[in-house]
Amino acid sequence: MEWLHLILNLAALLLWMHWRAGTMPRPKPANHMLGPAPKLGPVMRHSWVFLLGLLALLGLRAVFYHQFGPGLNWVPSLELLNESPHFRSDHFNRALAYSVLSFGRWMVALYFCLALLSTLRPKTESDSQWPAFLDAQFGWLGRWPAFTHWMAALALAGAVQFGEVKWTESLGLVSQPIDLASHLPVMMALDLRAAVYLMMGLLVLYLLNSYIYFGEKTFWQNVDSSGRRLLTPLRPLRLVVGKIDLAPMLGIGLAYGFNLLLQQEQLMRWISQPA
Repeated sequence: MEWLHLILNLAALLLWMHWRAGTMPRPKPANHMLGPAPKLGPVMRHSWVFLLGLLALLGLRAVFYHQFGPGLNWVPSLELLNESPHFRSDHFNRALAYSVLSFGRWMVALYFCLALLSTLRPKTESDSQWPAFLDAQFGWLGRWPAFTHWMAALALAGAVQFGEVKWTESLGLVSQPIDLASHLPVMMALDLRAAVYLMMGLLVLYLLNSYIYFGEKTFWQNVDSSGRRLLTPLRPLRLVVGKIDLAPMLGIGLAYGFNLLLQQEQLMRWISQPA
């Protein structure tokens, strides 16, 4: 059931991204003088179908969990700061809560990764649809500076965590009321780890691409550009020994160290220290 839940969450994220991508403007053709003028408007006029599909998926999988979860002795849970409430699937309202809240966490991770990619995208104009795709994911904030995308991701994380606390409390899944003042900042910091994992992945790919030729594919060009922008703060250190550039390895180490700081036990120790 855990694998099925993971696959369904991935499918839900794809439906969400397809819905948002459907609002992208149609790309301008290189030359349309010999043919009819291109149509204006979004790429998909009926992209709202994907949103309906997402809502249907979240509701139907709650029904599925309610019907088959008890027979499989499957009791999922979500990690909070001091406890892990269990969502018994023999209660439909709990199965629905788990379906929605677990997807909410995945969506928060997605938007932290999108905020990082928005920060790393090249500033120059290009024929690629990638910048338009990133803009579409953030809606009317798409063309705003990358800083606002991070703020939007943080706001989404706060809203999801607040809703999660209130929903679990209303279902009686926690043993005591949760202190939002300490809970929300820590859980939002933990959500940042998705962007840190992506950062490490990009640096590893950049390191491989530096020594192995993978061709001139757009993907590897974007990896090279993203890696260079990530390593910009380290360039003044001149970390080149012979033909070996140590900056990517140092960058991976720093990202890994930052990930170690974003551990629940470490964050809880910090907030529990007296002022």
